[in-house]
Amino acid sequence: MELLDWLKENYQWRNVKFVNEALIETDHGRKRLRYWSDKALLDWHITWRDKCSVTPYMLTDRMIRNKEQEPAIEWKDGWVTVHDEVDQPLQVVSNEDKIGNMIGCMIHYGLHSTTEMKPKNVKEPMFRSLYSHLSYFNEQQRTFIRSLLRESDHRMKKVKMLQEQVKEEKMPLMDPISSTDQVKKVYDVIIWYGTKQHPELGYYSLREFLATWLDQHGKDSATRLISAIVEHEKVSRDQAMLLLIECLKAYELDRLVAVVKRNVTDKEIEGELQKVTSEWERSKELVQVISSLIEKKKKVLTQ
Repeated sequence: MELLDWLKENYQWRNVKFVNEALIETDHGRKRLRYWSDKALLDWHITWRDKCSVTPYMLTDRMIRNKEQEPAIEWKDGWVTVHDEVDQPLQVVSNEDKIGNMIGCMIHYGLHSTTEMKPKNVKEPMFRSLYSHLSYFNEQQRTFIRSLLRESDHRMKKVKMLQEQVKEEKMPLMDPISSTDQVKKVYDVIIWYGTKQHPELGYYSLREFLATWLDQHGKDSATRLISAIVEHEKVSRDQAMLLLIECLKAYELDRLVAVVKRNVTDKEIEGELQKVTSEWERSKELVQVISSLIEKKKKVLTQ
């Protein structure tokens, strides 16, 4: 049996045609197909989508149930899930509170989520390997990189100190957050499109998401977004501290670690150093915003 016929039978559609491998057109609108080969991963994502909605204004791209009310159908050596497809992007700058509330909900669910599968490996900064590759750079570049390495070591000492304060705190299991492209709108409802990746333990992808938001939309917008996350009723101060710790880690020099593994020109190195500088300043600003909001939360909790 062809997949389209199998979809018709399971979802009781009359007309179905492929737009491409991932999209179909049906008599109930355009749908997105996701293909799964790992049952444990599929089950985690089904539950994640069912639990991480902030009704009535923000929903996830839940699996559409078939005629048997099942969230997935078997297909060949795996499974297929069907999701509503929404094209309209969301104007994120006016919706920071809703998006932040949604992320707070994800954090809360991630603290109670369990899975038999192994989550994505926790990423850690790699800058210390640069100490043995300084000869790769010219003298001016080495002087600059040495100063960043000293500051990176200083930042990591702060990280260890803060980690001691929250060493008993559990890390959430998170669906990786990569882009505001994951957020769509239909009528007055916001739809968050999850991934099909393995969940990650902790806040690395959220850190990257917030840094990109700060870069694209500015400090005021980023502050409103982070405030909605940190002040979420289900996000404790210790969880906010874990997010701060992740943002304090010195990942910026990782791109230089990648450079020494390639044969690049001086001009390319200078370009990478400019990116490092920009990311460094952005991380500094992000840490300042989160620190300020954590202090504000502390004052509220102690009143």
